[in-house]
Amino acid sequence: MISKIKFDEACLVQPKYKALALLIEQAILSGDLPDQQKLPAQRWLADELVITHGTVTRAYDLLEKKGLVRAKLGAGTYVKSPSSIVCKGEGQIELEANREYDFASSMQPMLGQQTLMQNALTELAEDLNAVTQVMTYSPQGVSKHKRVFKDWLAGKQITIDPNDIVFTQGAQQGIYTCLQILTQEGDYVLHEELAYPGFFRAVDACRVKPMGVPIAPQGLDLEVLEEYCQTYQPKILYITANMQNPTNIQYSQDQLDRIVELSRQYKFYIIEDDVNYCLPENWRSPLQQRAADRVFYISSLSKYVAGGLRVAYSLVPKQLQKAFNANIHSQCWMVSTLNFELATRFLTSEGFTYNQSLLATEMRYRQSAFKAMAEQQGLTVRCGGLNVWLSLPKHINVNQLNAFLLSKNVKVRTADLFCHSSSSSVSIGLNAFRISLGGSNTRKEFEEGIEAFKSALEEFNNQQDVVI
Repeated sequence: MISKIKFDEACLVQPKYKALALLIEQAILSGDLPDQQKLPAQRWLADELVITHGTVTRAYDLLEKKGLVRAKLGAGTYVKSPSSIVCKGEGQIELEANREYDFASSMQPMLGQQTLMQNALTELAEDLNAVTQVMTYSPQGVSKHKRVFKDWLAGKQITIDPNDIVFTQGAQQGIYTCLQILTQEGDYVLHEELAYPGFFRAVDACRVKPMGVPIAPQGLDLEVLEEYCQTYQPKILYITANMQNPTNIQYSQDQLDRIVELSRQYKFYIIEDDVNYCLPENWRSPLQQRAADRVFYISSLSKYVAGGLRVAYSLVPKQLQKAFNANIHSQCWMVSTLNFELATRFLTSEGFTYNQSLLATEMRYRQSAFKAMAEQQGLTVRCGGLNVWLSLPKHINVNQLNAFLLSKNVKVRTADLFCHSSSSSVSIGLNAFRISLGGSNTRKEFEEGIEAFKSALEEFNNQQDVVI
């Protein structure tokens, strides 16, 4: 059930009983330990892991307090899985049925983030001073929270002054605020020709004119970018340089250096959206670190922990911090400090580092598995963090295949959803899907989804079109 190697790795960041409890919890949440499964006898498990019987007892007690297992007198300890039931309405609970394979929602699988939040809530409930602080009006945020984020970002190769951080309720608010303070109605803003749909919603709300810049293998087409700068005098360039959404292209350093030069020459600001999850080996220090006076860096915990937290932050050029804060103030008076109190607690917790290592390991596996399946079917993919960009050959029509996949309960995102409504054409082509790999919480569910996708694709390809 629990390998000695994994257990020893987990013990590097937390006490042995907590490490064991976490590994068992992960197995329960992933489905490897199903509901009503009996856990190993405590003495046997202690011998297997070369630990004391008391360590296993403490781990089992901790799991029981969390409601994940139930001890039966004289019979042992059994799994009490929270994933075995789903709520159907008030007073109704029934087993999950009619499985839908979600390759559309760009989210991370739940690999224990629930416990991180549960522990943070418990700690906060016992800290009256902290509870009082988050109930106090703090329009500029809490200094303690900014210091924690500063230290955490330092581990991601981001060196900042804590005062440069502005907390927002989701990255979307950061994007909207940038548009509010940098543009007026009718101004031009540039963006990657395929981009995050939420950016387009903010653009339309601010009544500015979007212009899509073609995407090249190394990033933006710089010749077209400069041509648009000369013709339209844009106020903003919006990019997702670290992991382009949705194509997963990573910008070259030369590309980024040239973009900064153009920003200074043509006096536009850069919104660097770095929300998308990036595997540790692909992570790069953001553009903001080289041009803090030109770049608004926007990120969040949505793709690393959970989207429902609405914990996001912006690194704002000093000369525009006052305007940025004032605009946030006009939108929501103040950003709730409660979410950030909870975030700072689990960011510094023993389990967070291990949780993120689990996420990286799982996403490496899922990328590899989907890529192998796609290439076996003769398809081309570009892997990113949580997503895969799947290019289709000319003989497969993206809309026909999408409709067929939906008929098989397989959901994906078509490339056209990442275009603004005013776009007449895109150079990169729209005969493609963005496939999200995190929609399934368990490895088993994900592998079933892969098989469903493969079967649907083979059935689609074997169909013969009849032309009348």
